[in-house]
Amino acid sequence: MFAEQESTAEDCPQPERWSQAKCRDGSATMLGLFFSEQLDDIARAKAICGSCVVQEACLDAALTRREPWGVWGGQLFFNGKVLAFKRKRGRPRKDEILSPTATPAQAS
Repeated sequence: MFAEQESTAEDCPQPERWSQAKCRDGSATMLGLFFSEQLDDIARAKAICGSCVVQEACLDAALTRREPWGVWGGQLFFNGKVLAFKRKRGRPRKDEILSPTATPAQAS
């Protein structure tokens, strides 16, 4: 996600293409989307990255810079690491933590 961040020559393998990034609209209107905590916003940001011409370069640059959080190159970063998925807030439902073979009656 390069909406407002200026890149340097060393982390931009193709600097002339950053202007073509889907997230770069010149007014940072999508900034909140790419740094949101909401699952639906994260999914929308990843979808925008999915059709972006600089997706791979964006992800590589984010990994190089060790971005602390946000959606970069179609991946979600948290604490400088790529997360496979983001969990919902709060405690999981009890039936979600049961083993797949156990039934609610067996768990009691």
